Amino acid sequence: MPNAGGLTDREAAIDAVIRFVCALDQGDAELSASSLTKDSIMDLTPFRKVGMERGIAEGRDAIVKVLMDAVGKPLDTTHSATNIRCTVQGDSAELTTCVLAQHFRRGEGPSPEFQDYYLFGNQYAAQIVRDGELWRIKRLTITPAWVVGNPEIMNV
Repeated sequence: MPNAGGLTDREAAIDAVIRFVCALDQGDAELSASSLTKDSIMDLTPFRKVGMERGIAEGRDAIVKVLMDAVGKPLDTTHSATNIRCTVQGDSAELTTCVLAQHFRRGEGPSPEFQDYYLFGNQYAAQIVRDGELWRIKRLTITPAWVVGNPEIMNV
């Protein structure tokens, strides 16, 4: 069934995750909110395995605040989603993807003189649902598979 913009259900479900990662790179709270259901849950507890104490955020507004305060506003980033697997059943979808997430301090990303960075290889597992005109993330767990670089970059 075509969605807004002529996307298939599968493409529209994938688009929710693409909006999520693009919002981080653009520091765009409105785009971030468009990717999440009002009652969404984001589980960042797996970051403990790389020495970062993160918790579970509940609700669209709380998640957007966490994302914009920690990544979207204070850092220069690129998040690239690859190896996307998405299965749609009716109005819900299960999605997994690998996300390479590169982080620089604000203003240092575009300059070749700054080579201090922190790069994550993350695994995303998402439950996505049709929510009106858009598909949105209902639950997201982000698990780092590996990291390289300076973890101090993340202390903003």
